[in-house]
Amino acid sequence: MKKIYLCYLIIITLSNYPILGQDIFRLNTDTISSYDLLFQEAEDTLMIRKKKKKKKNVFYGIKSKKGFIRSNSGRNIIYENFFYIKNPEIKNEYAQEIYFYDKKKKKIVRTTNILEGAVMMHGPYKKRIGEQIIEEGSFYYGLKHDRWLRFNRSDILQDKEFFSLGWYNESIRFFWDSSKKKIKEIIPIRFGEKHGKYYAFYEDGKVAAKGTYSYNRPIGTWNEFYKSGKKKREIKYSESAFNLNESFITREWNINGKLIYDRKLFMKN
Repeated sequence: MKKIYLCYLIIITLSNYPILGQDIFRLNTDTISSYDLLFQEAEDTLMIRKKKKKKKNVFYGIKSKKGFIRSNSGRNIIYENFFYIKNPEIKNEYAQEIYFYDKKKKKIVRTTNILEGAVMMHGPYKKRIGEQIIEEGSFYYGLKHDRWLRFNRSDILQDKEFFSLGWYNESIRFFWDSSKKKIKEIIPIRFGEKHGKYYAFYEDGKVAAKGTYSYNRPIGTWNEFYKSGKKKREIKYSESAFNLNESFITREWNINGKLIYDRKLFMKN
């Protein structure tokens, strides 16, 4: 048993393993900014609409309805004001976080597809404790769009982010095809650094790998998947970008979904 586990103990350093599975992600296509192609049509439309007189509860040219949530967090009462549309549409088929309001659960949820029995977020969003706004931004067909801000209880700005149809504005995209319709990889760029959620896709659009960058370094748990959708490998990085500890594989499965390596079991033996 020890011999079997030993062959799977692979120590990967951040310097020689910057991106999961180089055989999967070696790229030979060019990159473009997130304002081109997939995003440009929506952006052009938004620029035209900004010049027109605003209509009540009409955002990005779509009539929306008001929504409201009141919830408790310890001793604090959280208020969320938002808008939604009843007829959802998928505007970015590669988006991994589409926001809906689940009326039954009375909360905002994230998913990758249209959620039955829920309404799609669309328009301004504000979250506050009492009268103090702690987060505000805007949704476009369930996707984070334009500027998002977060504040602390003292009304001091904590974070500012800019999105375009669910991705950071500066994100770099690679493609499988010359027509640049099938996305191969999304590298999240924020203020010139790799920062945010990373995704790689197979040619059919299924997720091949995902993880998180912070200040140009991978952090937390990264996952690789087979084309079937079954998990292939988990790789553990430090939780902080400022901790330079080595990364390592925690678990690995074969193509049939059978666990072939578990670091915890190996360490016990």
